Amino acid sequence: MKILVTGTSGFLAARVRDYLLEDGGLEVLSPSHAELDVTSSDSCKVYFETHHPDAVIHLAAISDIGECARNEELSRDVNTGGPIRLASCAKEYGMTGRFLFASSDQVYTGTHELRLNRETDSLAPENLYAREKLAAEEGVAAILPSACALRLDWMFDLKPGKSNFLKNIIRSIRGQNPVRCAVNELRAETYAREVAVNMKALLFSDAPGGAYNFGGPAYGNSYETALSAYELVGEALGLPVAGLVLPAEYDTPCSLAMDQEKINSVGIRFRDTVASAAFCLEREAEYLIEIR
Repeated sequence: MKILVTGTSGFLAARVRDYLLEDGGLEVLSPSHAELDVTSSDSCKVYFETHHPDAVIHLAAISDIGECARNEELSRDVNTGGPIRLASCAKEYGMTGRFLFASSDQVYTGTHELRLNRETDSLAPENLYAREKLAAEEGVAAILPSACALRLDWMFDLKPGKSNFLKNIIRSIRGQNPVRCAVNELRAETYAREVAVNMKALLFSDAPGGAYNFGGPAYGNSYETALSAYELVGEALGLPVAGLVLPAEYDTPCSLAMDQEKINSVGIRFRDTVASAAFCLEREAEYLIEIR
């Protein structure tokens, strides 16, 4: 089976590719931008005609919210047009496997109540990136109803690369630098390996198409989550954490926390943020010493 994974120069797609390659029965196609330009219909068609993927995990995107705002035309072409072009090719060339693509918990940025967000909620996203992702969900569904839009939250691991939630905690504890976390914010973060494992499970499932909240449940508000995560990491490092997490409050409450009922109904479950961090620390402890 040939699985096309786009965006493998980025954080998540690289982890998904590597996880899929652990299964010797799968052929993973991970083209460069030069080999597959998702802003070009012709490039997408040529790639499908040449390689005939059986399934697609489309993760290529411009995910920096500020970059999207600075380059609106390009960002819309990538984030909305890209998934739609690939879905059109999947349909045109009779692809038999699943079509999974990255959406974002950012579609819930209009939620100003401390509650869990459901896939069926009315949405009013508050930044361009989120609006592009929502437009992609709608456009792909119109072409390929069996496709699954994965509303991803922020992700982390300890491998070399950019800073993230868990690495920032490690650095904060090592430097004894306090942080402020909001008591009126709900959101979750998830270990990237866990996302990759669950993507493969969804890829080979008979789950219906549509949007799925595809990340961990909220552990508590952001302040409560940080308190527990700091205790967990402090114990792993053998360093004190007292006084490092300070409460703060936004002018307006916000929630990117995602309800799990729909994804759980198809047999897929995620750990909450703190449990996911514990899982990451257990699997990737060898990287701890490198994070300063």
